[in-house]
Amino acid sequence: MAEQVQPEPVDDSNENDSAFGDNDQGSTASIGSSILKYRQENGRTYHAYKDGSKGIFPNRRLISNSNAEYVLPNDEGENDRLDLQHHMYSLMLDGKLTTAPIPKDQQLHRVLDAGTGTGIWAIDFADEHPESQVLGVDLSPIQPQFIPPNCTFEVDDIEEDWTYKHKFDLIFMRMMTGSLSDWPRCFKQCYDNLNPGGWIEIHDMKFPIEDNGNSFPPDCAVKQWTDHVITAAKNLGRPLDSAKHYKQQLIDVEVVGDS
Repeated sequence: MAEQVQPEPVDDSNENDSAFGDNDQGSTASIGSSILKYRQENGRTYHAYKDGSKGIFPNRRLISNSNAEYVLPNDEGENDRLDLQHHMYSLMLDGKLTTAPIPKDQQLHRVLDAGTGTGIWAIDFADEHPESQVLGVDLSPIQPQFIPPNCTFEVDDIEEDWTYKHKFDLIFMRMMTGSLSDWPRCFKQCYDNLNPGGWIEIHDMKFPIEDNGNSFPPDCAVKQWTDHVITAAKNLGRPLDSAKHYKQQLIDVEVVGDS
């Protein structure tokens, strides 16, 4: 169930306070300022909504893989990284926000950005497509206050059951590997929440890292780091090598949905 942040008074010291507009796409409820009281650890801040078992840190016991929280912070440094990541994608794709072969005459009435982060993709898409209603959802309300009138942000956990009132014409996800414990379930929810003729577009990085000649030396620090983070993510229950399975998982979901 999505929870829509209301622009109520909160701690003025928090630079990431957000204001969210009214929206009828999801089942929403007002939440208090506790959602903005981010957990602090080792000089970083982390989301408060669905904080999970806190089992990913050395001094905490992992109760359940499915309850482990999103591992990355949500502070200014992380937000800058996410915006830089968006800029890198923009350079790589020549400014395109999507690569799906969407016909020019197909109107995208409703668009979902699942795991929107700072909301920069959703905001840019809303600016380019004023005819579309764009919804961005994330565990942290770190999006800016001033947004296009056709853009809305909600605090939500996409691993929970989706309860949107309307289906979408485009569901977009980017750099979400390591964030979900059950990708086939997520893809099924995407498929179930698509309008006929709708699109699912996913951009992600592929682990483990590879080179053209399989020439990594045994002591290659980058290769060792990759192996370690893959193992850590597997132990956490949120695989980091998920991208290599996306194509087949999407095919399987579509086959089941059409049967």
